[in-house]
Amino acid sequence: MKIKLHLTGIALLFLTNVIFAFELVQPNLEASIKVETENIKPGQLFKVRVSLAGSMDDKAWLGIFKPNLNQSNASGYYSYNYINAHQNGVLEMTAPPQRGEYELRLYSSDPGKFVSAAKLVVSAITPDEYTITILTEEIKPSQEFKVSVKTTYAMDSRSWIGIFNSTVDPENARQYESYSYVSNPHEATLSLTAPGQAGNYELRFYPAEQGELTARVPFRVGQPDLTGISFTLNKKAYEAGEEITIDYIGHENLAKSAWIGIFENSKNKYNQYLDYQYLNPKLKGQFKLKAPSIKGEYQARMFYAETGPDLLEPVPFSVTTSLDKTTIKVTLDEKGKIALYGIYFNTDKSNVKTESYPLIGEIAKMLNDNPAIKILIEGHTDSQGDDNYNLSLSQKRAEEVAKILTTEYKVSSTQLESKGYGETRPVGDNSTADGRAKNRRVELKKL
Repeated sequence: MKIKLHLTGIALLFLTNVIFAFELVQPNLEASIKVETENIKPGQLFKVRVSLAGSMDDKAWLGIFKPNLNQSNASGYYSYNYINAHQNGVLEMTAPPQRGEYELRLYSSDPGKFVSAAKLVVSAITPDEYTITILTEEIKPSQEFKVSVKTTYAMDSRSWIGIFNSTVDPENARQYESYSYVSNPHEATLSLTAPGQAGNYELRFYPAEQGELTARVPFRVGQPDLTGISFTLNKKAYEAGEEITIDYIGHENLAKSAWIGIFENSKNKYNQYLDYQYLNPKLKGQFKLKAPSIKGEYQARMFYAETGPDLLEPVPFSVTTSLDKTTIKVTLDEKGKIALYGIYFNTDKSNVKTESYPLIGEIAKMLNDNPAIKILIEGHTDSQGDDNYNLSLSQKRAEEVAKILTTEYKVSSTQLESKGYGETRPVGDNSTADGRAKNRRVELKKL
């Protein structure tokens, strides 16, 4: 006998809903979580093996939590890692930056339901597990010194050592003078730069990015002996753009970044220089800089390091002529181009210093008085640094000069073109300081 079953539309709908409801039910899972790394330290990478009896969603994940957080709430984790579905394997996790007890919690999906948990202990770093040694006997302001770091455990790649003034609260991990990451897991020698002022400081060691202070090593930055330093200029007065020859006697205790710069008399801050040159070699040498392009009173100043302090008394000098609109036009008419050393940029930047505006103003006057003249603004650099970077920088600098001419001085854009040549068209020897100074320039070419 055959029985026929007729299902109405309502019955089919009911059956479909029932099947759909069964698909939403999570499988019954059993899981074990085993920490395979012993003696885990703050911020350290460690391994966990997760074994599953059954399948799990592709977004199943393992997270690290404080044990007092509700397991049904999947938020508030320190870090997490997804588990490949239907596989048993080893995960690599990053320990929290602070020592203490935590939980590894497995969730069925994202965010998912809680499945299982295991205890995780992050151990404190004890004094017998690390050695921090300052290798340089006498540390001078702004000079490099060496520090050795050794540990018996594997350091995290974000372990770091900071230089702090000794008066800074040990609870304040962000008021450092400078810092360096410790990249090697067990042993590293770091090159650190001492603060610019003499005084008492500390090395402070942190085992993770946001880790707790583990070690403090005091040290002193001594006052350098700079007996005998001096510098002189070959003249007291120069024409615009004329070479200034500077002879100097330095000292071995000068920082590598010691320098002499040209300043307007009214400019006192170290970063208000017009042009500069590092003292290389430190003991004794000579180099040349171009006199400013605008008539006025100036001074040369020597600095111990990048940001100072000043050394010795400034040496004054005068510029007796200006590179004005008439000179610029005559030179363009006679030679077809003119090299300008009076347009100044911040180091590795394209923004034009305000001290350049008087010369740019003269260029603008010449162009506005002669609307038929068209010029190409060329940017040039020395050979230090990457070729492509220098090419891009010189292009941006040339474009910035053109922008100032059109926006600030209302020069017609039809009179201007700009192009950067980077280091490809040197006029001086890039192996010397004088040659590199000549190569750092802006040129105007008549079109």
